[in-house]
Parts: sequence; C-alpha cells; structure tokens
Amino acid sequence: MSDQTQQHQSHDNYQRPSYNKKPKFPWFKTIIVALIAGIIGALLVLGIGKVLNHTVLNHDGASVQEVSNSKGGNQLDGKSDKYKSVHDMIKDVSPAIVGVINMQKSSSLDDLLKGKSSKPEEAGIGSGVIYQISNGSAYIVTNNHVVDGASEIKVQLHNSKQVKAKLIGKDALTDIAVLKIEDTKGIKSIKFANSSKVQTGDSVFAMGNPLGLEFANSVTSGIISASERTIDANTSAGNTKVNVLQTDAAINPGNSGGALVDINGNLVGINSMKIASEQVEGIGFAIPSNEVKVTIEQLVKHGKIERPSIGIGLINLSEIPESYRKELHTTKDSGVYVAKADNSNNVKKGDIITQVDGKKVKEDTDLRSYLYEHKKPGETITLTVIRDGKTKDIEVKLKEQTRTSSSQSQSQFAQ
Repeated sequence: MSDQTQQHQSHDNYQRPSYNKKPKFPWFKTIIVALIAGIIGALLVLGIGKVLNHTVLNHDGASVQEVSNSKGGNQLDGKSDKYKSVHDMIKDVSPAIVGVINMQKSSSLDDLLKGKSSKPEEAGIGSGVIYQISNGSAYIVTNNHVVDGASEIKVQLHNSKQVKAKLIGKDALTDIAVLKIEDTKGIKSIKFANSSKVQTGDSVFAMGNPLGLEFANSVTSGIISASERTIDANTSAGNTKVNVLQTDAAINPGNSGGALVDINGNLVGINSMKIASEQVEGIGFAIPSNEVKVTIEQLVKHGKIERPSIGIGLINLSEIPESYRKELHTTKDSGVYVAKADNSNNVKKGDIITQVDGKKVKEDTDLRSYLYEHKKPGETITLTVIRDGKTKDIEVKLKEQTRTSSSQSQSQFAQ
C-alpha cells in the first residue's frame, strides 16, 4: 500500500490484507477497518484467510478456565505472583500455544479439464491457543480469518507434531473461531484472565508463530498501551464497533490467533491485528479475553453467534452527497438512510434513523453495536426516524440475523 493511500482519513481506506503464502490464488478478501480519530495507517491482519459470514458446524460441549481470585493488573515492579521468572512463565504456558495451518485446494488447469480433484495445499499459517482439554479432546481458539476458506485445517503442537483439526464454528464480526483436536498428549490449556481488570502499563507477552512455522513458539514483550480502544470494522458480515486491547508488544503476520498473556501466564487477549504503516510502530491489537469467552461459548453451543437484525440496508448520511440529502428532506450529515427494507416491520425505505431507544445514531455502526451488545432476537426497540420530513417514533421487533438479513451499507449514492 502506498504512503498516499495510507494518508487518507476515511475508514474505507484502512485495509487488513491477510498473510498469504501463495498469492497467485485469489483466496483472500479485503476487510476494511476504521481506527479512532488521529490514527492513520492501514491495518494488517496477522494470519491468513478472508472474512465471511459465520458458518454453522457440528459442535460439542466445552468451557473455558477462569483464574480464581484474580488480582487484576500487574504489580508496579512487573513481578509475577506465580512464577520466579519470565522464563518459567513462558516455559509453562508454551504447550498451550499452537500453529494453525490453513489447507486449501488449488486445482491446476489440467486437473480441472480432466475432472481431477487436487489435494489441499498449505495456504497460510496463523496461531491458536488451547483453552480447554476434556474427554480426550482439546479445544483451540484462533481468529476467523486464520481458518476462513480452508478445506482442511491442521494444528502444529508445541512438540512440532501436526494433527488434523475440526472446525467447530467461526464468526466474522468477532474474528473468532473454535477448533477441536483429539490428540492431547504433551499439551496443556491456558487460563483466562479478567480483561476488564487489565490496566494501561501492565506487562504483556505476545506468543505465536510470526511469519509461519519457521519462527514457531516465538515470544515478544511489551505493555498494554491502552486498555479500552474501540475501532470501526467493516466486514463481510456488516459494520460494527470492535473493542480491543492496544499493545506495543511486537505482533507480526502469523501471530493472528495467538495469545497475549500477562506476567502470570493468563490469557488477556487473542492477537488479531496491527497497524501496517511506515509512519507507525508498536501499535497492535488483541481481542479482550472476556469477549473471547462469550464468543467461544456461543460457538461451541450453537456453532454460530445469534444476533438480532432489523432486516434493512443502510447508508450513512455522511456518505451521501449534499445534493442528494436535500432530496431526502434533510440537510443533516448525522444518521443513517434506509436504502432497503423487507417490509416485515414498521421501517420503510427512505426513512432516516436518528436514534435507537433514545440513543443517538450517527452512523450504521452505532446502531449495530447497540443491537449486538444490548438486544436479542425477539425483543422490541424504538427507532426515531425522519419520514417525509417529519420526526416520529416507531417500534420494531427484532429478528434473528441471517446472511441475507444482515444489513450492510449500500453505495448507490456514492460519487
């Protein structure tokens, strides 16, 4: 990406290109991410795979391990209350960190003409974390983009042994996926820290496989640069706001899905992305452990994340040229325009949504984030809309989100 591209402020120019070992095949799709105001750069996803909607798969029961009597943040001197040294901590935690290998079929022209089916080939490599061992099976959490598009998934254990993995479920909006393996010899599971108690300045360590298995079992260190960051993410499953932990621990392509642990070896986050820019160094992001727990529990139970939907297509008013906004009976650039409605609720095409349950809606991510965090399918919300130049409140019953009902931004007004 050129420096000129990186200087654009619009979040549509923040790209998260995946780490691809075989770029001649079009396996990977761009996912757009907007950072908080003042951060300029392109976001680089640190693994492989494109981001699609969640996939429903078979699942079994598994739960996560929490740390008992957690004290929260680290001590000021950075000392562990569990280990004598960082070396001891890393040695103890390392068997819970794995490599995740995305295998995809890439038929040659000759194979296609002869009707042959090619064998899956290694498409890229990310990282994963074993979070539960039960009944002879081990459960692994990684990033959705690490396994997306795979026809087969392999896991490399800490002892370099490779085993086949089963995909339990994955979700594009949270960028989380759950795998299952049957080989549990010589491995261990990690414990989850309470990420709400993580503080700026806490010591952390990023564990994973930067640049692939050649540098497997690598560890970098740093601090929590900010414990409460929110970024706008535009994925194939829709736009949403994502809560992340910011760290200066070195995170590189291949680290995606790996662990960000505290001084006591407890998981505080799953490494997911970094800013890729010549002007920026030391800004990486991890999905907080508390949010990871909620997501993997739903994936294991349902194979997907159950989210509410209104069943509409939206355009941010700020993205509509002023000349068009006048035709919509508004001069505001705050709110969302309903470009498509399925007529199954009180929302109509042409409505401009300005509030949800009394909370201001500036753009589509505000609406989605409110629904995903506070509402469930079947519940009712109140939308404040501008219809034919008049403001009115309407009640809308939420349905369960499907791929077709996932409201995504339209672009017919873009110049």
